[in-house]
Amino acid sequence: MKKLSTLTLSSVLFVLVFFGTSPIVQAQNPPDLREQYLTPPDEIAEEVLAPRYKNITLYDLSPNREYFLNTTQNRSLSPLSAFAKPYYNLGGLQFNPGANRSRYFTTGSTSGLELIGSRNGDASDIETPDDALVSSASWSPDGTKLAYFAHFNDATHLYVANLENGRSRQVTRRPVLATMNTSFEWSADGQYIFTVLVPDDRGNEPQEPATPTSLQVKMTTDKENRLRTYQDLLGGKFEAELLQYHVTGQLARINVENRRVREIGEPAMIRDIDPDPNGEYIIVEKMTEPFSYIVPVYSFATVEEIWDLDGNMLVELGNSEINKGVSGYEEDENYGRRDVKWRPDGEGLSLLAKAGEGMKATRDNDDDKDADDDSDSDDEETEEEEDEKTMDRVIQWLPPFGEEDMNVIYETEDEMESVSYSSDTNILFIEEEGSNEEHLYAVFLDNPEETHTIYKHKDDDFYKDPGSLMTMAGDMGISVVHLTPDQNNVFLSGTQYYENYEENAPRPFIDKVDIRSGEKERIFQSREDMYEDVRAILDDSATEIVISRESPQMHPDSWLVNLDSGNEIQLTSNVDYNSAVTQAQRERFKVKRADGFEFWVEVTLPRDWDGTPLPGIIWHYPSEYDDQEDYDEDVREYNKNDFPGVYHRSMDILVKRGYAVIDADWPISAEMGDPNDGFVWSIVQNSTAVIDSTAKRGYIDRERMAIGGHSYGAFGTANAMIHTSFFKAGIAGDGNYNRTLTPLGFQREPRDLWRGLERYVQMTPIFWADRMDGALLMYHGAADQNVGTWPTHSRRMFHALNGIGKTAAMYMYPHEAHGPAAEETILDLWTRWVQWMDHYVKDKGEHIPEAELGSE
Repeated sequence: MKKLSTLTLSSVLFVLVFFGTSPIVQAQNPPDLREQYLTPPDEIAEEVLAPRYKNITLYDLSPNREYFLNTTQNRSLSPLSAFAKPYYNLGGLQFNPGANRSRYFTTGSTSGLELIGSRNGDASDIETPDDALVSSASWSPDGTKLAYFAHFNDATHLYVANLENGRSRQVTRRPVLATMNTSFEWSADGQYIFTVLVPDDRGNEPQEPATPTSLQVKMTTDKENRLRTYQDLLGGKFEAELLQYHVTGQLARINVENRRVREIGEPAMIRDIDPDPNGEYIIVEKMTEPFSYIVPVYSFATVEEIWDLDGNMLVELGNSEINKGVSGYEEDENYGRRDVKWRPDGEGLSLLAKAGEGMKATRDNDDDKDADDDSDSDDEETEEEEDEKTMDRVIQWLPPFGEEDMNVIYETEDEMESVSYSSDTNILFIEEEGSNEEHLYAVFLDNPEETHTIYKHKDDDFYKDPGSLMTMAGDMGISVVHLTPDQNNVFLSGTQYYENYEENAPRPFIDKVDIRSGEKERIFQSREDMYEDVRAILDDSATEIVISRESPQMHPDSWLVNLDSGNEIQLTSNVDYNSAVTQAQRERFKVKRADGFEFWVEVTLPRDWDGTPLPGIIWHYPSEYDDQEDYDEDVREYNKNDFPGVYHRSMDILVKRGYAVIDADWPISAEMGDPNDGFVWSIVQNSTAVIDSTAKRGYIDRERMAIGGHSYGAFGTANAMIHTSFFKAGIAGDGNYNRTLTPLGFQREPRDLWRGLERYVQMTPIFWADRMDGALLMYHGAADQNVGTWPTHSRRMFHALNGIGKTAAMYMYPHEAHGPAAEETILDLWTRWVQWMDHYVKDKGEHIPEAELGSE
């Protein structure tokens, strides 16, 4: 069973386990194969652990627009000890049972909170518990308070901070249940918070019988079922019981001032909650039985209901059956209701529905109509019914949400995609999506017969995108359209792209649009030589805005800009902690394959590169394209003004070891058929074009090259080392090496194994492992639950390579998923990568290690 992680990992081979202080390892030859966590050279470690967490990004603006919320950290990466805390993995749902919360809250939460003044950049701390991590901070609708989860070692509690003094206090006596539902919600008046608590009468956790009393039974579906190859599924009846126990929680309303709790309804398997602004009704989404052994938890059946404060179910909004992957399967039953949400004025629900669908709706102006009036002829009634069936309607649904509680607010013959509201709900903003066209228009409810077009836009007219309607927090905490004080104008924010994207960088903009005339005024646009992205508008007239500004030489910082006066105030003073890498030499150019297909390559070189050809590595991720046009459309958003940020796994860090790092697009295409018909051919031609072009420019020594990639990039790496002889070494992370283990498709592959047998065989590295040229380093998270890349792939590939005398190593990391995250893991990986590259690429493997790499 997939129970506690300590049990799951006890049988993992090649697990690097070390108890004590990590030794510092200098570059050496051959690679160090000790089964313990190692630390890379200082020049690498200082880039990986650089305190980037000290920099501030402004994005979470308070409803009163006075502050931005910033989460603070005290370290770059979470420690392995956080990932090693016991957790369950039940059908892909991972949580720490002892603390009743999602595992992510244990491994990915922050250490503190602070407020940043929106007009001066001044910082002030929010008091948080010393012995807890924090997450999920949320403003009260009036912006005077801040609620957040505090994650202690054995429980999660809700805290509320008063922004006047920054002090916090605990408002939950009973722990929060955050295993499946991981959020909470404010009422509009800020008096209450709705959340899910651990039930009072929960009882003891189910215990697995020493002798099995049941077995897992599966039966095929009636139709073809092209399910993906899910790694983490429920293992049987006991795991189903365990899941039900740990996700069943008590919905509750908590009084923020006196901490009184009002329990709402009976405990249930609650996935999501959405209370109305007045705090009197709640939309509750529940997971329902039966469970499934062939799909993960997130595909289980659900039902969405409206409850009152006594827990009475007033109406079912919709439901979905288990998504078993059957072709043609209709996932949701919404009874004809679309875009269902609470109105921003607190007056019930807003929804879209066709006439005759959902529940019967009545018009506001039909109240005085005599229900017994039968003066119309039968023919007239028939015509009216047929007309009604063609109409699409905006409906207000009032409590208690019965059939007679629906009022038609607006109707049109065209189908609407969504509706948004002004703060007073007197103006509707309706989006329609027709054949290759998007239409946004406004309707003033005092004159609903007249519509006012904000824009019409062809879907394929990429370079004339009008932007999106800007919104703001309404008085009751629900998003509303941002209008000028006179309600005559709205704002659109978007990005202007250019056909010559190498010369002209994308330029974000704000347009002010007159609702009635449609006239536009561009009130802001990014400079040509910088990328300036709008983060917030601080006043109704959009006179003051906050932007983020960056360029290839300028680390992103936030600025307050007054659009009337032109005055600017710098709000943040971020630091480029990785300048040795971000300011390295970079060259970008196109290469052409033998078939004429062109794609882009970027080469990063050491800051002090003197022109001598360097050993290099290509870091890549294969992407399928139908043709050149398909690829060209995909790269139109290239931004030459981007700052080249560095993160803990940025391969550009290798420039500090004297390598050229090549970030190459890796198009997979075929002249005829589907892209994967040309997979191997594309791998060979991409490799040839990139190496020929970079060597010709003098950047690389083509005799000292490596290739690497993560996930599908690992798959590409193995194929490149098999089908070409360019590479002395490869680095492959969390990869798939046997496509027959994903027999129903992968990536964009449309055919299953039996209809595309030749293609699957040709693309599968393990079938051609005897042709591998070069030394392959594989790393894999022992808890990888990504579809198609479970750890057995690396184990079996290593077994094959070891058996046929190839050079390879495998590093299996405990507690890691699809992408290494713990500090100890990341540092060890860099140690292995550097040693592998130095020995097999820089030194051409002249001193082949005699030590065995291990065996199964």
